[in-house]
Amino acid sequence: MAAICGTIAEPDVTVLGRALELLRHRGSERAVVEHRGAFGLASAALPGAPNAVGTSRDGTVRCVIDGRLFNFAELAASAELPSTTPVATIVAEVLAREGTAALARLDGAYALGATIGDRMLLARDPLGEKPLYYVALPGGRVAFASETKAFLAMPGFTVRPNPASLFALLVFSFIPGQSSMFEDVCELEPGRHLTIDAGGHIGPSVAHWTLREQIADEPLEYFTAEILRLCNEAVDRRIPADGKVTATLSGGVDSSSIVAMLAQRGLHPICFSAAFGDGQPNELGYARLVAEHCKVEHRVIDVEPEGFLDLLPKVIWNLDDPLCDCITVPNYLLAQAAAKEAPVVFNGEGGDPLFGGPKNKFLILGEWYRAYGNYDRPRAYLASYHKCFELTDEMCTPEFLARSGGSPALEDYVRPFLDDETVGNFLNRLMHLNIKLKGGQNILVKVDKMLSANGVEPASPLFDRRLAEFSFSIPPVLKRRGDVEKFAFKKAIEHLLPHPVVYRKKAGMGVPLNHWFRREPLRGYTREVLLSPRARARGYFDMGFVERLVAGKPPAHAVGRDRGGELLWMLLAIELWHRVFVDGEGRP
Repeated sequence: MAAICGTIAEPDVTVLGRALELLRHRGSERAVVEHRGAFGLASAALPGAPNAVGTSRDGTVRCVIDGRLFNFAELAASAELPSTTPVATIVAEVLAREGTAALARLDGAYALGATIGDRMLLARDPLGEKPLYYVALPGGRVAFASETKAFLAMPGFTVRPNPASLFALLVFSFIPGQSSMFEDVCELEPGRHLTIDAGGHIGPSVAHWTLREQIADEPLEYFTAEILRLCNEAVDRRIPADGKVTATLSGGVDSSSIVAMLAQRGLHPICFSAAFGDGQPNELGYARLVAEHCKVEHRVIDVEPEGFLDLLPKVIWNLDDPLCDCITVPNYLLAQAAAKEAPVVFNGEGGDPLFGGPKNKFLILGEWYRAYGNYDRPRAYLASYHKCFELTDEMCTPEFLARSGGSPALEDYVRPFLDDETVGNFLNRLMHLNIKLKGGQNILVKVDKMLSANGVEPASPLFDRRLAEFSFSIPPVLKRRGDVEKFAFKKAIEHLLPHPVVYRKKAGMGVPLNHWFRREPLRGYTREVLLSPRARARGYFDMGFVERLVAGKPPAHAVGRDRGGELLWMLLAIELWHRVFVDGEGRP
C-alpha cells in the first residue's frame, strides 16, 4: 500500500507535500515529491514496503503506484528486468515499451499515475481493489490522488456537495459511476484508464479490461476443480513473503473458505469476528466452529455504540464519500485490532458477486413474471438494494429532488448492463453489474479505506481477476441450483469445511441497527445530529419524515421488514459527512 498523488499544469512541490501529508496513513516513508515540466508526482510507502515510484530505462516514463501486481515476475521478465525490481519501475518500463496496451497485462490490486511524454496516464485495476480520484481545478489545473481528502491541500479546491450523487447514495448506499459526493471530483472506475495533457485537458475514460461471457460445455467436476485451483492460486498470490497474515471471519462460507485455505498452508492466521452486544443475533457459533475445525486462534471484537460513537467522524473522514453501509464501523474496528498482529488482512469478499449470491433471486423471479406487465428492469434493480428508492418522494424536499435530477439518470446508467445482449443469461448480467458496482465501487473501496486508515493491507482473493473471468464460463445452472446459491463454488470447497457452514442459508453480518437506535446513547446522539438547525438548513429532507423516523415510526409507504434503523444510519452518515467535509468540523 502507498499514498500517491499528482498535479497537471503548474505543479507545486509544496502543495504536493501537503497533499501527501493528508494521506500519511497510506504511507509516510521514502516520500518522493517532484515535478517534471507540467507534471507533478508524489508518493510515500508504508514501513517495509518498496518505493512506490519508478522510471523506465529510457527516462520517458515516470510512475507512481499504490498496490501490487501478482504477475510482476512475468512482467519483469518480458521487460528484461530482474524479478526483484520494484513494481513501479516494472510498470514504467512496460508502459515505455507498449504504451497503454500494457495495462491489459497488469494483474493485481493497483492504482497508478504515470507521465508518458506530454501526457499523464491514470489507471485502476480491473476489479477496483485500489481507489483513484481526479479533479479539475481553477486555471486549467488537474489533480489526482489515492483519496479525495488530498485535494483539500490544493489551492482553489472547494468542497461542494453533489446533489445527483446524494440522490444516488439514497438509492444504493454508495455512489455508482464516476461521480463522487464532491462536486467536480471523479472516481476513476475499475478496469479503466484516461490521459490528461499538459494543458489540463482530460481525455475520455477507456476500458482496458472487461468481463466476457463464454459459457463452457463441461461437467460439474471440471468447474469445481478449476474454482478450487484458482481460489488456491489467488490466496497464494496474496500471501506476503514473511507469511504474516490475519483474517476476518464472519462464519459465512466465503470468509470461512479463505481461512481454511490459509490454514492448509500452515499459516494459522489470527481470525477476527464482530459481535454486537448480548442477546443480539450473530454468526459467532459458525465462526467458532470454523476456527476449531481449522485450528486457528479466534478473537471476537465487541461492536456497540458506546464504543464507536466518538469514532464516527473519523470513520467518515477516512471514507471520503459517505458510504452508508453500516458494516463500515465493524470493518474499521476489526482492522484496528488486526493491525496489531500483521500487515495483511484476508477477507472473503467477492463470493456473492462472482458465483451467484442470494440477492439475485428476486430479480430473476421478476424476469419470470415479466410477461404479465408492470415490470421495469432498471427500476426493479434500483429497488432491489432495499434502501430509499421507493421513499424518495416522501423523504426528500421538492427542491432537492429538482436539483438532483431524481432517478432517470440512475436508470439510464444500469439499463445497458441489464439489457446487454452480448451477455446471454440474465443472471450473468446481474453478476456483471454487481461486480462493477457492489464490488468495485462499494465493497472493495470500503475495505480499502477502513484498512488503510489503520495502516494494513486488505487481501481479497475471491475478487481475483482470473477467478472473475472464469466465473463467466460457468453455466448459470451451476451458480444457482434450485434454492442453493453459489452451488459450484460450494461444491468446490465443501471438503474444506463442516457441512453446516457450507450449506446453511446466508445470513450476513446482521448489525442490530433498529435495536441500537431505540436506546441510548445512539438514540440521543441521532436526535441531536439529525434534528439540529444545521441539518434542517441543508434543505435535503422533509423534516417531518426525519422527526417521525427518529421517534421510531416507520415511513408511511414502507413495505416489508422494518428498515428504520438503516434509514437513520444513512441520514446520520450524510449529515456527519457534511459536518466533516463541508463545515470542516472534526478533521484530523
